[in-house]
Amino acid sequence: MFRVQSFEEKPVCVGPWGGSGGYRWDDGIYSTIRQLVISHGEGIESIQIEYDKNGSSVWSLKYGGSGGYKIDKIKLDYPDEFLTSIDGYYGKLRQFGPNFIRSLSFASNKKIYGPFGVEQGTYFSLPMTGGKIVGFHGRYGWRVDAIGVYLKSSLQLSPSKALSYSQNYMTKSPENGSYSVIQGSVGQGYDIVLALKQKDDFGNSPTAKISSFKEPKNIEPKEKIIYVEREPSMVEGVVTYGPWGGTGGYVFDDGPYTGVRQIDLSRNVGIVWIRVLYDLDGEAVWGYKHGGAGGFKHEKIVFDFPYEVLTHISGYYGSLMYMGPAVIRALTFHTTKRSYGPFGEESGTYFTTKLKEGKIVGIHGRNGLFLDSLGVHVVEGKLIVPVATPPSMEIIPRGPSISDTDNPQWPAKAVVAKSVPIEPVSRGVIKEPAPCGPGPWGGDGGKPWDDGVFSGIKQIYLTKAPEGICSIQIEYDRNKQSVWSVKHGTHGGNTMHRIKLEYPHEVLTCISGYYGPITADEQPVIIKSLTFYTSRGQYGPFGDEVGKYFTSTTTEGKVVGLHGRSSMYLDAIGVHMQHWLGSQKTSKSSFFKIF
Repeated sequence: MFRVQSFEEKPVCVGPWGGSGGYRWDDGIYSTIRQLVISHGEGIESIQIEYDKNGSSVWSLKYGGSGGYKIDKIKLDYPDEFLTSIDGYYGKLRQFGPNFIRSLSFASNKKIYGPFGVEQGTYFSLPMTGGKIVGFHGRYGWRVDAIGVYLKSSLQLSPSKALSYSQNYMTKSPENGSYSVIQGSVGQGYDIVLALKQKDDFGNSPTAKISSFKEPKNIEPKEKIIYVEREPSMVEGVVTYGPWGGTGGYVFDDGPYTGVRQIDLSRNVGIVWIRVLYDLDGEAVWGYKHGGAGGFKHEKIVFDFPYEVLTHISGYYGSLMYMGPAVIRALTFHTTKRSYGPFGEESGTYFTTKLKEGKIVGIHGRNGLFLDSLGVHVVEGKLIVPVATPPSMEIIPRGPSISDTDNPQWPAKAVVAKSVPIEPVSRGVIKEPAPCGPGPWGGDGGKPWDDGVFSGIKQIYLTKAPEGICSIQIEYDRNKQSVWSVKHGTHGGNTMHRIKLEYPHEVLTCISGYYGPITADEQPVIIKSLTFYTSRGQYGPFGDEVGKYFTSTTTEGKVVGLHGRSSMYLDAIGVHMQHWLGSQKTSKSSFFKIF
């Protein structure tokens, strides 16, 4: 016998409180909280939560950095003790620094924990009483930038139907390598054995296990289209539809973002798992993988975002076996340019998310060892897809200074290349021996990014602050087509630069610069200065040449792509080089990078 949770009211999403920097995180909803691990010093450096999900322990990721001189563990007297409230302070460490969580206190139905950190800045507290915290969300970078909670007003446990189950791992027999076997039990002496045979020659069989079983459900004809009433989202302007599919597994919700860049999935007789790479205001953010493990075939659908927008999803769902749960059997993704798929077997009940015109900005649903059901978050309205032009609205300086050329009419004029020998200037820095190669050079903070390889580089946008380089954005050329990268870094910075090359007659051949800690009392290492060398001259340096020197100069060639790491700043940068062979400058196809 197993028990499921039912609640008198749906959970309420409260917050987050704090700053707007860093990356968004959302753990979703669980049964309760078992433990919290908090690292703190001048503020809350990191937080990690141990949840309870139907009697099982589930640890979240650690949100924040590696700083903090004290670690506190709040271990609740589970299951009798649970969190009821949270309060604290958020503010800036320095006058022009970002807001982040400075202090946190937690209250349970038995006692109060904290405060942890420094009680300075703006006070916040949970505006409701008599509830139970069942999840956390917020933003994080080098510290915990913001925090919010999911709150249940009341909790009731009720027994389910008299249905027990056991689960075994899928095994593959060496004698018949093209078959996989799933074994399970639904009680009362009945066993289920399901043999899966691969239809094509791709890869190996998966490894998985059965998540749950329920009473058989009649599957409607595939011709019938299922429409689901829309549900208002907690985010303004976003409408939630679905989910379509079965009722097994656990609820998941990625929430709304700016758009969808890429979708990865794995499948066999159904969709095993799905994972989405979102766009959040120009930043690439991966959602969690929803589903099980394994799959006969893995798919990667990459959209030409923002010039290609995901508009709707269609597919089929149904049971894989007698007495088995309904799961998503097949999916097709439709964009403003084309359709991708179908992926999977088109059998069962057909569904489509195309109810009104709009774009998909998030997914939700249910998942166990398969993708049980799928729904979408949609921004409705007429779509306006951008053309391949410089996204100037995404790079806006906060101060009056535009560039070191003191040209108030920028970007009408670009930084002019200096026709001087390419010789870096040394003034009180560590320069010998200079690291060289493809990089990346800099710190290990932030998240990795890689623009890939293109035909060449047309122009570069930089923003910088007194601490270092805040962001970089590149216009590439791919077979005479303009392709803009996303902005790597943040909107910060009080100075902006535009480096426009006379492409294709002028090519980028080398980059150099300096990297070091943000300030003397802050350890994260970022790019402090950058200089760009082309076939016609030198641009820069941009930023203060302090710290450790690096250069990409190895052999003659041209830079055809950039990669690195970014967060609140540009943490690290590296290059993809195309090298010349001999005096004829014929390129050889050797592109390399090191992470």
